[in-house]
Amino acid sequence: FDGNEELSDDKLSEKNTIKNQVFLDKEQVKVSVENFRQLYHEKGFYHAQIIPITDMVENNQVRLTFYIEEGSQAHIRTIEFEGRNVIQKKELTSFMANREYSWPWSIFSDAGILHRDELPNDVERIKEVYLNKGYLDVQVGMPRMDLDEKKEWFTLVFPIVEGEPYVVSQVQYTGNTLFSEAELREGLIIEPGEVFQRAKIRDEVTRLTDLYGSRGYAFAEANPSVEPDPPTRSTRIGFSIEEGEMVRIRDIRITGNNKTRDNVIRRELRVDERDMIDSPGIKRSFERLNNLNFFETVEILPKQIAPGEVDLDVKIKEKPTGSFSIGGGFSTLDQFTLIADITEGNLFGRGYLARIRGQVGGRRTLGTITFRNPAIFDTLTSGQADLFSSRTNYLTYFERKQGANLTFGRGFSEFLTGTFTLVAEKIRITNVDSNANSLIKDQEGSQSTTGFRASLFRDSRDYYLDPRRGTRIGVRASFGTDALGGTNNFYSVAFDAMKFTPLPFWDLRHSIRGRLGYGEGFNGSQFPIPEFFYVGGINTVRGFKYGRAGPVTSSNDPEGGNKQLIFNNDLIFPVLPEAKLNGVLFFDYGKGFSQDSKLSLDLRMAAGMEVRWISPFGPLRAAFGRPIDGPKQDRKWVFEFSVGSVF
Repeated sequence: FDGNEELSDDKLSEKNTIKNQVFLDKEQVKVSVENFRQLYHEKGFYHAQIIPITDMVENNQVRLTFYIEEGSQAHIRTIEFEGRNVIQKKELTSFMANREYSWPWSIFSDAGILHRDELPNDVERIKEVYLNKGYLDVQVGMPRMDLDEKKEWFTLVFPIVEGEPYVVSQVQYTGNTLFSEAELREGLIIEPGEVFQRAKIRDEVTRLTDLYGSRGYAFAEANPSVEPDPPTRSTRIGFSIEEGEMVRIRDIRITGNNKTRDNVIRRELRVDERDMIDSPGIKRSFERLNNLNFFETVEILPKQIAPGEVDLDVKIKEKPTGSFSIGGGFSTLDQFTLIADITEGNLFGRGYLARIRGQVGGRRTLGTITFRNPAIFDTLTSGQADLFSSRTNYLTYFERKQGANLTFGRGFSEFLTGTFTLVAEKIRITNVDSNANSLIKDQEGSQSTTGFRASLFRDSRDYYLDPRRGTRIGVRASFGTDALGGTNNFYSVAFDAMKFTPLPFWDLRHSIRGRLGYGEGFNGSQFPIPEFFYVGGINTVRGFKYGRAGPVTSSNDPEGGNKQLIFNNDLIFPVLPEAKLNGVLFFDYGKGFSQDSKLSLDLRMAAGMEVRWISPFGPLRAAFGRPIDGPKQDRKWVFEFSVGSVF
């Protein structure tokens, strides 16, 4: 075969009727050509040309080569639904694998390509949309595929008979002995009187099996039944429960950990040997092992070895946790930078983090050394030490900072964690611009901070790097005092809350975040410049340049403030899931406030789009947005790019 790119040699060979070392049969050659052409037609290549060429080699033998010109691929121009009245076309197509061609998005996706093998699944997906809106009698047929005369565009037409919507009249449970009817109904997802939704039946099955699993009944089943009553347009829903028997974990077997020590894995498990099996505990164990970021894959599989007993197989596949990188980067704050980084996230297989990082850039030079033990003596207490030195050239002043931090953390419950950090910093403020405010001018020179920072957070996100569900809510406090040898007396408090919610289609997620911060000096000290809140930029209010959604100088340079209020609203959608590449539509609402201003809801607004990639060298973000309030001359598009922690 020569010229084939869309179809592999192996795929074409499956339809080849010509065998090696047999007499050449020209009729069989024609059959093979037609088979190949049919394969290309199925892929939408209706202009494919297949030309068989024979070459004499020796001893009356010939070489048969099929020269192929694949031509252009036909695309789906329009998808139509005959009989559709109650549901918008856009809602139906959003669930389908086959989608209409749309420039320029189709350049970056498979939108417009006809996937014949997905057509039966698309029929079921369309049915699912109707069934989740109560249309139990809906009928959806296989589509008619119309190809235009030039064989370049398809029109898909799905026939639909919608029927009428049904409501739920009754929900019943049978077979339950462990839980009473009232106990089962405490978390009931389906309410009598509401429109029937098939997705809620699946959710209720999951809830029931998790409920039984939390009591040790790992193999309990809840079998749903739906009994429609067409005259009343209502339906009864029943769940027949097979409770099975209580199951105990005999042994936990860990495999695949060539580097990571068993104790590092076991301390993340929320089930133990000789315990009754706990389905929510197994699920949480899976999430915690994933959040270590040591493994490519994690599997936790119960294996029944006797009546009432299982072994729990924990199968992991490790990934590299050490890295050495020298390269360059760019961000809107630091501009162009040169970066050298040595990191080991699982030192000696004990889960220790060790990092040495140096950065030289147009505005910032930074060096840090970090060591972290996430579980001292396998307890719930963590420890971390940091040494750092930095020089940052802000627009209205230069800042030089050196210091050390010593942090202890403690897990108080499954989701609640607190930290306490001892802080010692030397700071020097120089090159203060004449346009800077008096607060910055008054702090020119040397100062030092000694004190502590503390935080308390409840974090139930399922996967820290790319969450789909869960919340993170907490507070941070900083306190500096001259009683410990420093010159700065201040305090600051910052509240932070975010929530991730999965949406029921297209793997969409919604996240919302709110932040409130306040700081002030005391005992005659001003609030230190390094503690200022700078609102505006990729980590606060996107669509604004760094710091420019807060106080600015007369020349529009950011000068920071001692108060902030920020809200972020994101719709997250997959772009290339296998590459961990997501897109984000965002709306941000926030502002920084100077010491002379009071907190208010008179905030700045911005909207735009962001790309997030969990890359091998760290989370990468690129945001493109613009303010949607204020003077027209300020409503300019702002592009921001950064590599670092996930927002």
